[in-house]
Amino acid sequence: MGLTIREMLEADFFKDFQVIAGKEGLDNQIQGIAILDAPDGFNWTKGKELVITSGYVFHQHPHLFESYINTDVFRDISGMGIKMDRYLNTIPDHIIDVFNDQNIPLINVPVSPSWMDIMNQLNVLVMNKNIRQFRIGNIKPKSFSDITYQERKINKILSQIEDEMDFPAMLYDVFKEKAYYSSSSFIELMEDMVLEDLWNPSMEVTQEVLCDNLKMIRYRVHDDRYEKPYSWIIVPITVGDKLRAYFVIVEAVGLIDYFEQFTLRIGFLLIQSLYEQILVAQSIGDIGFEKFISDIISNNLSEETISKRATDLGIDINMNYYLVMMRQEKKEVHLANYKSELRQAINSSISDIDARMAMVDDNSCVFLLPADNRVSDEENLKQIKKSSLIFKKRIQSKIQNSNLILGLSDSEGAIFEIKRNYDRCEQTLRIGRILYPEKNYIKYSDLGVLAWMDINEDELEMIAKDIKILIENPEHRELIETLKTYLQCNMNYSLTAKQLYIHINTVRKRIEEINDLVDLDIEDPMNRLKLEILLMFI
Repeated sequence: MGLTIREMLEADFFKDFQVIAGKEGLDNQIQGIAILDAPDGFNWTKGKELVITSGYVFHQHPHLFESYINTDVFRDISGMGIKMDRYLNTIPDHIIDVFNDQNIPLINVPVSPSWMDIMNQLNVLVMNKNIRQFRIGNIKPKSFSDITYQERKINKILSQIEDEMDFPAMLYDVFKEKAYYSSSSFIELMEDMVLEDLWNPSMEVTQEVLCDNLKMIRYRVHDDRYEKPYSWIIVPITVGDKLRAYFVIVEAVGLIDYFEQFTLRIGFLLIQSLYEQILVAQSIGDIGFEKFISDIISNNLSEETISKRATDLGIDINMNYYLVMMRQEKKEVHLANYKSELRQAINSSISDIDARMAMVDDNSCVFLLPADNRVSDEENLKQIKKSSLIFKKRIQSKIQNSNLILGLSDSEGAIFEIKRNYDRCEQTLRIGRILYPEKNYIKYSDLGVLAWMDINEDELEMIAKDIKILIENPEHRELIETLKTYLQCNMNYSLTAKQLYIHINTVRKRIEEINDLVDLDIEDPMNRLKLEILLMFI
């Protein structure tokens, strides 16, 4: 959408331009300028232009003016400006009447302004109008890392672009794998195309570079379904050397005009600037959040300080949170070297939960996840597990030879309980990795009473020396399973036999064999307790 003739005439530069006829058409949109300087020049106008002329062509060809006002191309113009004091002293009444009937303003242009000055002033007016239309500064963030603020800004920019251009717009965030639309019209006009077709067309298209520096490209599809080629414009949003998003305008079977490209460029610059701000905010926010978590788990903060710093970081102190720890267990890989990949995976897999991430050492990080109080604990935990496993899968696809394990403190708590939940996550990974070596996602509650025990691997090895002969020999797995069940059944032969679906005499024989192999009196209550705990870890 360009500028109306009324808006043009209200500008100080155009104060001496006088309307001769067609005052009812002052709200006609100007979407370009055409200079009429040849007898057949009007054939090259496209419509909605302000046609300007010195009048010389009409002076040289007296019947041209009357011929021109009877053409279809005349009825499509927005208005006409003539330097009346040069070659035409008067305009016949019947021509004036046509301008009035068609609601096309006829304007007396002063002699002094050059065509270039008129064009420049119109461009400035359109640019200033477009900039004013993008009123996005009044959207206030809760904090520098407020994600909803960033998304509201994106939505505001896109909706304003559609209002100004009358073409729907979309922004596709590559990291979040999320699309933002100016309206539902965009989806309707996409028809059978998938999103990726917009920047990586799977069909045969032609390309037109609209701006080489911005890599702004118009794609056009020639299809028998359309009377005209179907088109859209795409501009990549990059920060540094990394692609962050695609900005897309669907033209369908129409094309944006000259002044609408101003709107497109302004929209692009606002989005580009916003993404640069987002990157800086994320960087600052990540550093601030990591320091916050580090200080909490080191017991360096009072509740009052936790409250203040959490508020500064945009963390709601009135909400409850879950804590998840992820650890990478292969020594040759350092998780801290993949922060960008971690951030991208968070945005694309658990963005709906609004997770915050902090590295706690080279190969461990924690995620703070707000509890959704609209659903049950069970639903919260189900969603966290689903998102966490998607996240894990994406990270492992990006980091070669990584081995990731996730531990969840599945009891939600206030921000002041992060230390407690952090300790639970650590215990979950430490004990859970021994208890459930085949699992890569373990909850604190999975540990049962063993969550309260502080047993290291080397201590387990020391305790296990008494039954080392059973553990090391693969042929004795049957004996270990029998011993474990026998102890669980309170040393009852009959119950053990039923549990294992074997004869009671088989149980007696196996227990005797164990007693022969192991120098340990299982009748002693302390020995039994030690064995029961040990067998849980095997």
